[in-house]
Amino acid sequence: MPCVVTGAARGIGLAIAERLAVEGGKVALWDISERRLEPAVQALRDRGLRVVGIACDVSDRGAVADAMARSAALLDGPVGVLVNNAVWARFVALEALDSDLVDRMLAVGLKAALWTTQAAVQQMRVRGGGSIVNLSSTTAYRPVALSAAYAAMKAGVMGLTRALAMELAADRIRVNTVIPGMVGTPASRAQFDEVTLARREAAMPLGRFGTPAEIAAAVAFLASEDGGYVHGAELVVDGGWTVPSH
Repeated sequence: MPCVVTGAARGIGLAIAERLAVEGGKVALWDISERRLEPAVQALRDRGLRVVGIACDVSDRGAVADAMARSAALLDGPVGVLVNNAVWARFVALEALDSDLVDRMLAVGLKAALWTTQAAVQQMRVRGGGSIVNLSSTTAYRPVALSAAYAAMKAGVMGLTRALAMELAADRIRVNTVIPGMVGTPASRAQFDEVTLARREAAMPLGRFGTPAEIAAAVAFLASEDGGYVHGAELVVDGGWTVPSH
């Protein structure tokens, strides 16, 4: 099955691409950074996995359309799985927010999911169906300090998923959301100081942060035939972090 994963050069996105490829998918890894993308793709190819890398700024609608067409050509068929993982995030005080920061966060984390879905749906209709998995965050449920713009953006992803699930059901295109809690990637750890990280990890009901592989497993389930009757769902993978707020 041809698959596209955005923001796939590292962290959760790379783990998702790897899991889909291990399970037999032909995967296009998209990322804005060609410098990070090339070694990630090569490492997967060295393991015999069928992957290609495409440098793309997902906030650019035209670039997304071109990248989706190129993905289908390189993967020898129309795309059947789309994972919207790309994000650009900054955690700052309300007073420090400006238009450039908010616009970039929304462009990469929310609007881009619209552009990629527009492009992918055309190919999924040719296939007779498909699966779209959007990545949100528990911050949309249980915000932390300095997360106003990020929490709003990730809540928007959940709203987008619900709306698309209603719109695309007749096309046999399933749309779901995976909602990770804190995952111990270098990028996520860089958002906080060590004292804050230690305090948050100790507060987790399971006593630890999640791993990219654990998020990838949830995405792979929703993308697969095993998740064939799951549609419009929000799968929380957070070690119990949001249980008190439900």
